[in-house]
Parts: sequence; structure tokens; C-alpha cells
Amino acid sequence: MSKTISRLLGFAFFAGALQPAAAQTDTSRTPVVGSATVMEVRLRDGSVLYGTIERVAGDTFVLRTVSGVRMELTADQIKSQQRAVGSVVGGEYWPEDPNHTRLLFTSTGRALGAGEGYVSAYFLFFPMVAYGVTDRFTIAGGTPIIPGAMGEVFYVAPKFTVSQRERSAISVGALAFALPNDTDEGTFGIAYSAGTWGTRDRAITAGAGWGFQWGGGKSSMTNAPVLVLGGEARVSRRVKLLTENWVFPNGSDGFTLVSGAVRFIGERLSTDFGLMGAAQSGAGCCFPMVNFVWNFGRESSTRR
Repeated sequence: MSKTISRLLGFAFFAGALQPAAAQTDTSRTPVVGSATVMEVRLRDGSVLYGTIERVAGDTFVLRTVSGVRMELTADQIKSQQRAVGSVVGGEYWPEDPNHTRLLFTSTGRALGAGEGYVSAYFLFFPMVAYGVTDRFTIAGGTPIIPGAMGEVFYVAPKFTVSQRERSAISVGALAFALPNDTDEGTFGIAYSAGTWGTRDRAITAGAGWGFQWGGGKSSMTNAPVLVLGGEARVSRRVKLLTENWVFPNGSDGFTLVSGAVRFIGERLSTDFGLMGAAQSGAGCCFPMVNFVWNFGRESSTRR
């Protein structure tokens, strides 16, 4: 594989590695996370109810749904019940976005939990598998599905979350590209820091990263960081708006990337559709983005 193609692959992904997601406080939402009172109750007929269990008398359960409806259920009607993870908005339950550790293809400051992970496909041709080794340490990697590149370029993305609270998260990590058949190029990529502030439905992202390379008996790191600013805003039960914007150092002649997308939220699968625009020295272009991310190992709202 040529050095030019290798660098293009690296460019696309090291830009993504920079983005942390920060969230803003949303006082209009009632958080369910951590609450033992709001439950998800799945019935044997396939129905799913969200609410609080007000009373248990023998085999009868009295459930008050999030919309205020009082229901009496018998034990033989209930298939399973568990704590709900998400938010209640206007009497409607909104499940949590399963892809909360990333924006479009950029890492946020948030961490995967131990044993959680995802399988993703960015721009359809750049797959990645990620796994939460601990509640703070995540490892991810993959190889592009492109003729001449698959198996010739490998990328790995370790990430360590320094701090994670209810409304903030800060992580450090790297995205490295290894070229096994090119000892002169060796390994190159970016080391970054990402911060997230706010809720998982409304967030602002800021981060910075420094490019590095080692191989052929030498190593180097850039002095000027790449800066990233992005955000996310949930607008409905199944839809979230996203943006990622990158500014590269002066050495790249003022190169910038801007993007906007819509995320469709499923129980475990999220799908992003959007546009990305690139500009340099007054010239620019844009191209579509399509991403798929399937999460596993997490306590989703329908997991049994």
C-alpha cells in the first residue's frame, strides 16, 4: 500500500480520535439512571411498560406508568422487570443512547463500562471493535476494508478515563496506525485529551491532540495541537443531532473540517447520517458520512 493512501487513512481517523463530548445540564429531563423506582416491565404478550411499582399484594402488582396510568398486573403476566436506564420526558420514556462514548467517529470523554463494547463501521469501510477492559480503560482496533489496505494497515486506540462523574468526563488516549510492511513509515497517529461536560443527551465537546510518528530509527511529535469542538443534542426519543469540527495547525495551511449529522437511536444499534466539509486556503468540498455502531455487553433498556 502506498504511503499516500496510508496517510489519508491516518488523517481520517486521527482527526476522529480527538473529539471529546461535553454535555450541558438539561433541567427539563428527569434522569432515570441510578433510580430503583422507575422500572422497565416486560409482559408476556410482548408489551413493555415503564413506571414505578406502587404496591405488591400477593400475586398482584400495581404499576404507575411514567404517563400517570395506574395498572394492576398479575405475576403470570410479567415476563421480566429491571431498572430502567434513560430519561422521562413529558411522560414518555426515552432510552439511553447506546453509543454514548462517541460522536460521529470521534471519542468522547466518557468511558465504556467493564465488559461493555461495540462493533462499528465508520464511512462503511473502516470497522472497529472496542471493549471496556475496566470501567476506566478501553481498547479498540481494526483494519480498513479497502483493497490493498486490509491487513496492510492496522489501527489501535487505547483510552483511559481520568475522571468520570455524572455531568463530566475527561479521558486521554491515542489512535495509532501501524504499517507492518513499511519500516520507514513505522507507526504514526495522534495522542489526545478529551473532555465531556453535561448529560448524555445534551453535550459540548472539546479536545486537543498531537501527531506522532516513530519508525526507521527515529521518532517525532508535533508541537501545535489539533483542536476539536463538537456537540450533541437529543431532539426526540429516537433522534439526536451531532456535530464535529476540527482545526488543524498552521503547518496545514489552516485546514479545517466541519460536520453535522443525525443519529437514529435503537436499543443497541445507532446509525449516523451526515455531511462533512473540508476547507483549506479558501477551497473546500463536502462528502456524506454513514456510520453504524452496535453495542454489546451493556445493561440496555431491553436486555434480558
